[in-house]
Amino acid sequence: MYKVLTRKQLDDLDMPRSHLAEAVDCCLYRARRGWFVVLSACEKPHHAVLEQFSTEQGITFPRFHGDIRDDAERLRLQIACRRDSLLRGDVFSHISAGLIHGLDPTIIGAERVEVSRRAPTRSYPGLFVYSRAVPADEVALRNSYPVTSLRRTLADIALDHSLEVSVPLISQALRDHGMTREEIRRLLMNGSRGVRRARLALEISSELFEAASEALCAVRFHEHGITGMVPQVDVRTAAGAFIARNDFQHETLPVVVEVHGVGKYYLHPDGPDAAAKANHQRNMNLLNAGYRVFNLTFGDLFRPKVFAEIKRCLDGMQHQQQRRH
Repeated sequence: MYKVLTRKQLDDLDMPRSHLAEAVDCCLYRARRGWFVVLSACEKPHHAVLEQFSTEQGITFPRFHGDIRDDAERLRLQIACRRDSLLRGDVFSHISAGLIHGLDPTIIGAERVEVSRRAPTRSYPGLFVYSRAVPADEVALRNSYPVTSLRRTLADIALDHSLEVSVPLISQALRDHGMTREEIRRLLMNGSRGVRRARLALEISSELFEAASEALCAVRFHEHGITGMVPQVDVRTAAGAFIARNDFQHETLPVVVEVHGVGKYYLHPDGPDAAAKANHQRNMNLLNAGYRVFNLTFGDLFRPKVFAEIKRCLDGMQHQQQRRH
Protein backbone atom coordinates (compact mmCIF):
# COMPACT_ATOMS: atom_id res chain seq x y z
CA MET A 1 0.00 0.00 0.00
CA TYR A 2 1.06 3.59 -0.58
CA LYS A 3 2.45 5.48 2.40
CA VAL A 4 0.38 8.60 2.94
CA LEU A 5 1.64 11.49 5.07
CA THR A 6 -0.15 14.64 6.15
CA ARG A 7 1.38 18.07 6.49
CA LYS A 8 0.95 17.80 10.25
CA GLN A 9 2.97 14.58 10.33
CA LEU A 10 5.74 16.26 8.36
CA ASP A 11 5.64 19.29 10.65
CA ASP A 12 5.98 16.97 13.65
CA LEU A 13 9.22 15.72 12.09
CA ASP A 14 10.56 19.29 12.21
CA MET A 15 11.08 19.20 8.45
CA PRO A 16 11.81 22.76 7.28
CA ARG A 17 9.52 24.16 4.58
CA SER A 18 12.43 24.47 2.15
CA HIS A 19 13.33 20.80 2.63
CA LEU A 20 9.69 19.80 2.11
CA ALA A 21 9.51 21.76 -1.14
CA GLU A 22 12.69 20.04 -2.28
CA ALA A 23 11.32 16.61 -1.33
CA VAL A 24 8.15 17.19 -3.38
CA ASP A 25 10.39 17.40 -6.44
CA CYS A 26 12.23 14.26 -5.36
CA CYS A 27 10.72 11.57 -3.11
CA LEU A 28 7.31 12.96 -2.15
CA TYR A 29 4.19 13.43 -4.29
CA ARG A 30 1.64 16.08 -3.34
CA ALA A 31 -1.66 14.33 -4.09
CA ARG A 32 -3.85 17.09 -2.62
CA ARG A 33 -3.40 20.06 -0.37
CA GLY A 34 -1.84 18.92 2.89
CA TRP A 35 -1.54 15.27 1.80
CA PHE A 36 1.55 13.57 0.42
CA VAL A 37 2.56 10.11 -0.79
CA VAL A 38 6.08 8.67 -0.52
CA LEU A 39 7.39 8.21 -4.06
CA SER A 40 10.63 6.37 -3.37
CA ALA A 41 13.44 5.72 -0.94
CA CYS A 42 15.80 8.69 -0.84
CA GLU A 43 19.43 9.05 0.21
CA LYS A 44 19.58 12.86 0.30
CA PRO A 45 20.54 14.10 3.77
CA HIS A 46 17.78 16.73 3.81
CA HIS A 47 15.19 13.99 3.39
CA ALA A 48 16.62 11.53 5.91
CA VAL A 49 13.60 11.95 8.22
CA LEU A 50 11.45 10.27 5.53
CA GLU A 51 13.54 7.09 5.40
CA GLN A 52 11.53 5.44 8.17
CA PHE A 53 8.41 5.61 6.00
CA SER A 54 9.95 4.32 2.78
CA THR A 55 11.25 1.19 4.51
CA GLU A 56 8.03 0.15 6.27
CA GLN A 57 6.91 -3.41 5.56
CA GLY A 58 4.29 -3.68 2.82
CA ILE A 59 4.90 -0.20 1.39
CA THR A 60 4.63 0.14 -2.37
CA PHE A 61 5.73 3.11 -4.45
CA PRO A 62 3.74 4.78 -7.24
CA ARG A 63 4.77 3.94 -10.81
CA PHE A 64 4.68 6.56 -13.53
CA HIS A 65 5.23 5.66 -17.19
CA GLY A 66 5.07 9.00 -18.96
CA ASP A 67 1.91 8.07 -20.87
CA ILE A 68 -1.86 7.75 -20.51
CA ARG A 69 -1.46 5.21 -17.68
CA ASP A 70 -0.27 8.00 -15.39
CA ASP A 71 -3.81 9.44 -15.23
CA ALA A 72 -4.96 6.33 -13.39
CA GLU A 73 -1.92 6.34 -11.10
CA ARG A 74 -2.48 9.95 -10.08
CA LEU A 75 -6.10 9.13 -9.26
CA ARG A 76 -4.98 6.12 -7.19
CA LEU A 77 -2.83 8.49 -5.11
CA GLN A 78 -5.76 10.84 -4.57
CA ILE A 79 -7.90 7.90 -3.46
CA ALA A 80 -5.24 6.83 -0.96
CA CYS A 81 -5.26 10.32 0.54
CA ARG A 82 -9.06 10.35 0.86
CA ARG A 83 -9.51 7.02 2.66
CA ASP A 84 -9.12 8.36 6.20
CA SER A 85 -11.17 11.51 5.60
CA LEU A 86 -14.39 9.90 4.31
CA LEU A 87 -17.61 10.76 6.10
CA ARG A 88 -19.49 7.98 7.85
CA GLY A 89 -21.42 6.01 5.23
CA ASP A 90 -19.31 7.23 2.30
CA VAL A 91 -18.34 4.55 -0.21
CA PHE A 92 -15.78 4.83 -2.98
CA SER A 93 -17.64 4.27 -6.25
CA HIS A 94 -17.42 4.48 -10.05
CA ILE A 95 -13.87 4.80 -11.44
CA SER A 96 -12.36 5.12 -7.96
CA ALA A 97 -13.96 1.84 -6.91
CA GLY A 98 -12.87 0.25 -10.18
CA LEU A 99 -9.24 1.13 -9.47
CA ILE A 100 -9.50 -0.26 -5.94
CA HIS A 101 -10.97 -3.49 -7.37
CA GLY A 102 -7.91 -3.77 -9.62
CA LEU A 103 -9.42 -2.74 -12.95
CA ASP A 104 -7.15 -0.98 -15.45
CA PRO A 105 -8.96 1.77 -17.36
CA THR A 106 -7.65 2.78 -20.78
CA ILE A 107 -9.32 6.17 -20.56
CA ILE A 108 -9.73 7.27 -16.96
CA GLY A 109 -12.87 9.34 -17.49
CA ALA A 110 -12.48 11.07 -14.11
CA GLU A 111 -9.98 13.49 -12.64
CA ARG A 112 -11.54 13.50 -9.18
CA VAL A 113 -12.19 10.86 -6.56
CA GLU A 114 -15.78 9.57 -6.76
CA VAL A 115 -17.84 8.54 -3.75
CA SER A 116 -21.52 7.72 -3.18
CA ARG A 117 -23.47 8.88 -0.12
CA ARG A 118 -26.99 9.63 1.10
CA ALA A 119 -26.79 13.34 0.29
CA PRO A 120 -27.36 15.69 -2.65
CA THR A 121 -24.93 15.39 -5.55
CA ARG A 122 -22.05 17.77 -4.96
CA SER A 123 -18.82 18.65 -6.69
CA TYR A 124 -15.74 19.65 -4.72
CA PRO A 125 -12.12 20.28 -5.73
CA GLY A 126 -10.73 16.77 -6.16
CA LEU A 127 -13.97 15.04 -5.12
CA PHE A 128 -17.32 14.26 -6.77
CA VAL A 129 -20.20 13.01 -4.62
CA TYR A 130 -23.04 11.00 -6.19
CA SER A 131 -26.39 11.12 -4.47
CA ARG A 132 -26.86 7.40 -4.31
CA ALA A 133 -27.90 5.12 -1.48
CA VAL A 134 -25.87 1.92 -1.70
CA PRO A 135 -27.46 -1.16 -0.05
CA ALA A 136 -25.28 -2.92 2.50
CA ASP A 137 -25.01 -6.01 0.31
CA GLU A 138 -23.50 -3.86 -2.47
CA VAL A 139 -20.67 -2.55 -0.27
CA ALA A 140 -17.35 -4.34 -0.02
CA LEU A 141 -14.08 -3.76 1.83
CA ARG A 142 -10.96 -3.98 -0.31
CA ASN A 143 -7.59 -3.37 1.38
CA SER A 144 -9.48 -1.44 4.11
CA TYR A 145 -11.18 0.79 1.50
CA PRO A 146 -15.02 0.85 1.61
CA VAL A 147 -16.10 0.40 -2.01
CA THR A 148 -19.15 -0.52 -4.00
CA SER A 149 -19.20 -4.19 -5.03
CA LEU A 150 -17.64 -4.97 -8.38
CA ARG A 151 -21.00 -5.48 -10.08
CA ARG A 152 -22.37 -2.25 -8.60
CA THR A 153 -19.18 -0.43 -9.62
CA LEU A 154 -19.53 -1.58 -13.23
CA ALA A 155 -23.22 -0.69 -13.33
CA ASP A 156 -22.50 2.79 -11.96
CA ILE A 157 -19.71 3.35 -14.48
CA ALA A 158 -21.97 2.21 -17.33
CA LEU A 159 -24.74 4.56 -16.16
CA ASP A 160 -22.62 7.65 -15.56
CA HIS A 161 -19.62 7.40 -17.90
CA SER A 162 -19.11 7.19 -21.66
CA LEU A 163 -18.86 3.97 -23.66
CA GLU A 164 -15.13 4.45 -24.19
CA VAL A 165 -14.70 4.35 -20.41
CA SER A 166 -17.20 1.64 -19.49
CA VAL A 167 -16.77 -0.96 -22.26
CA PRO A 168 -13.06 -1.71 -21.61
CA LEU A 169 -13.69 -2.03 -17.86
CA ILE A 170 -16.75 -4.26 -18.24
CA SER A 171 -14.85 -6.41 -20.76
CA GLN A 172 -11.94 -6.81 -18.33
CA ALA A 173 -14.33 -7.82 -15.53
CA LEU A 174 -16.02 -10.39 -17.79
CA ARG A 175 -12.66 -11.79 -18.85
CA ASP A 176 -10.58 -11.67 -15.66
CA HIS A 177 -12.95 -11.38 -12.71
CA GLY A 178 -15.67 -13.92 -13.50
CA MET A 179 -18.35 -11.24 -13.78
CA THR A 180 -21.43 -11.93 -15.92
CA ARG A 181 -23.53 -9.50 -17.92
CA GLU A 182 -26.66 -10.61 -16.09
CA GLU A 183 -25.17 -9.64 -12.70
CA ILE A 184 -24.63 -6.11 -14.01
CA ARG A 185 -27.86 -5.94 -16.00
CA ARG A 186 -29.97 -6.65 -12.89
CA LEU A 187 -28.76 -3.35 -11.42
CA LEU A 188 -29.78 -1.29 -14.46
CA MET A 189 -33.30 -0.27 -13.50
CA ASN A 190 -35.80 0.97 -16.07
CA GLY A 191 -36.11 4.72 -15.96
CA SER A 192 -32.66 5.27 -14.49
CA ARG A 193 -30.66 8.08 -16.03
CA GLY A 194 -28.19 6.65 -18.55
CA VAL A 195 -29.77 3.18 -18.60
CA ARG A 196 -29.96 2.98 -22.42
CA ARG A 197 -26.26 3.77 -22.75
CA ALA A 198 -25.45 1.32 -19.95
CA ARG A 199 -27.29 -1.52 -21.67
CA LEU A 200 -25.53 -0.67 -24.93
CA ALA A 201 -22.19 -0.88 -23.08
CA LEU A 202 -23.09 -4.43 -22.02
CA GLU A 203 -23.92 -5.35 -25.63
CA ILE A 204 -20.61 -4.04 -26.97
CA SER A 205 -18.49 -5.50 -24.15
CA SER A 206 -16.99 -8.97 -24.56
CA GLU A 207 -14.80 -11.34 -22.59
CA LEU A 208 -13.15 -12.18 -25.93
CA PHE A 209 -11.36 -8.84 -26.07
CA GLU A 210 -7.81 -9.66 -25.00
CA ALA A 211 -6.83 -6.04 -24.31
CA ALA A 212 -8.50 -2.78 -23.41
CA SER A 213 -7.46 -1.36 -26.78
CA GLU A 214 -9.59 -4.01 -28.53
CA ALA A 215 -12.61 -3.07 -26.39
CA LEU A 216 -12.07 0.59 -27.28
CA CYS A 217 -11.83 -0.37 -30.94
CA ALA A 218 -15.23 -2.09 -30.66
CA VAL A 219 -16.66 1.17 -29.31
CA ARG A 220 -15.25 3.02 -32.35
CA PHE A 221 -16.87 0.44 -34.66
CA HIS A 222 -20.22 1.24 -33.06
CA GLU A 223 -19.69 5.00 -33.28
CA HIS A 224 -18.86 4.78 -37.01
CA GLY A 225 -21.66 2.36 -37.92
CA ILE A 226 -19.29 -0.54 -38.60
CA THR A 227 -21.06 -3.85 -38.01
CA GLY A 228 -20.21 -7.53 -38.37
CA MET A 229 -16.69 -7.37 -36.87
CA VAL A 230 -16.13 -10.55 -34.84
CA PRO A 231 -13.34 -10.67 -32.21
CA GLN A 232 -10.63 -13.33 -32.01
CA VAL A 233 -11.15 -15.32 -35.19
CA ASP A 234 -8.74 -18.02 -36.41
CA VAL A 235 -7.95 -18.00 -40.14
CA ARG A 236 -6.96 -21.23 -41.88
CA THR A 237 -6.16 -22.28 -45.41
CA ALA A 238 -8.53 -24.46 -47.45
CA ALA A 239 -6.39 -27.40 -46.32
CA GLY A 240 -6.87 -26.44 -42.65
CA ALA A 241 -3.40 -24.99 -41.99
CA PHE A 242 -3.38 -22.17 -39.43
CA ILE A 243 -2.62 -18.68 -40.80
CA ALA A 244 -3.40 -16.23 -38.01
CA ARG A 245 -5.66 -15.32 -35.11
CA ASN A 246 -7.21 -11.94 -35.80
CA ASP A 247 -8.27 -9.33 -33.26
CA PHE A 248 -11.29 -8.60 -35.47
CA GLN A 249 -12.54 -10.18 -38.67
CA HIS A 250 -15.72 -9.41 -40.57
CA GLU A 251 -18.30 -12.18 -40.41
CA THR A 252 -18.79 -12.39 -44.20
CA LEU A 253 -16.18 -10.16 -45.87
CA PRO A 254 -12.38 -10.72 -46.07
CA VAL A 255 -11.50 -7.76 -43.85
CA VAL A 256 -9.25 -7.96 -40.78
CA VAL A 257 -8.53 -5.29 -38.16
CA GLU A 258 -5.55 -5.65 -35.84
CA VAL A 259 -5.01 -3.36 -32.85
CA HIS A 260 -1.35 -3.07 -31.92
CA GLY A 261 -0.59 -1.92 -28.39
CA VAL A 262 2.87 -1.44 -26.91
CA GLY A 263 2.73 -4.93 -25.44
CA LYS A 264 2.62 -6.62 -28.84
CA TYR A 265 6.14 -5.39 -29.50
CA TYR A 266 7.93 -4.51 -26.28
CA LEU A 267 6.56 -7.41 -24.24
CA HIS A 268 7.44 -9.96 -26.92
CA PRO A 269 9.85 -12.55 -25.42
CA ASP A 270 12.31 -12.10 -28.30
CA GLY A 271 12.13 -8.30 -28.40
CA PRO A 272 10.46 -5.71 -30.65
CA ASP A 273 12.47 -6.55 -33.78
CA ALA A 274 11.37 -10.19 -33.70
CA ALA A 275 7.80 -9.08 -33.02
CA ALA A 276 7.84 -6.69 -35.99
CA LYS A 277 9.24 -9.38 -38.26
CA ALA A 278 6.60 -11.89 -37.14
CA ASN A 279 3.83 -9.34 -37.66
CA HIS A 280 5.09 -8.55 -41.18
CA GLN A 281 5.06 -12.23 -42.09
CA ARG A 282 1.59 -12.58 -40.61
CA ASN A 283 0.31 -9.67 -42.71
CA MET A 284 1.82 -11.16 -45.86
CA ASN A 285 0.15 -14.51 -45.14
CA LEU A 286 -3.23 -12.80 -44.72
CA LEU A 287 -2.78 -10.69 -47.86
CA ASN A 288 -1.84 -13.78 -49.85
CA ALA A 289 -4.99 -15.45 -48.52
CA GLY A 290 -7.07 -12.59 -49.95
CA TYR A 291 -7.71 -10.48 -46.85
CA ARG A 292 -7.61 -6.69 -46.54
CA VAL A 293 -5.74 -5.95 -43.33
CA PHE A 294 -5.99 -2.77 -41.26
CA ASN A 295 -3.23 -2.43 -38.65
CA LEU A 296 -4.18 0.11 -36.00
CA THR A 297 -1.97 1.67 -33.36
CA PHE A 298 -3.43 2.90 -30.09
CA GLY A 299 -3.31 6.43 -31.48
CA ASP A 300 -5.40 5.35 -34.47
CA LEU A 301 -8.28 4.65 -32.11
CA PHE A 302 -8.65 8.44 -31.79
CA ARG A 303 -8.46 9.19 -35.53
CA PRO A 304 -11.92 9.16 -37.17
CA LYS A 305 -10.40 9.01 -40.68
CA VAL A 306 -9.07 5.51 -39.98
CA PHE A 307 -12.55 4.16 -39.18
CA ALA A 308 -14.09 6.06 -42.08
CA GLU A 309 -11.64 4.21 -44.34
CA ILE A 310 -12.61 0.84 -42.82
CA LYS A 311 -16.28 1.69 -43.35
CA ARG A 312 -15.68 2.63 -47.01
CA CYS A 313 -13.80 -0.61 -47.58
CA LEU A 314 -16.60 -2.72 -46.09
CA ASP A 315 -19.31 -0.82 -47.97
CA GLY A 316 -17.39 -1.21 -51.23
CA MET A 317 -16.92 -4.94 -50.76
CA GLN A 318 -20.57 -5.36 -49.77
CA HIS A 319 -21.67 -3.51 -52.92
CA GLN A 320 -19.46 -5.69 -55.13
CA GLN A 321 -20.79 -8.82 -53.42
CA GLN A 322 -24.39 -7.74 -54.08
CA ARG A 323 -23.66 -6.99 -57.74
CA ARG A 324 -22.23 -10.49 -58.25
CA HIS A 325 -25.42 -11.99 -56.88
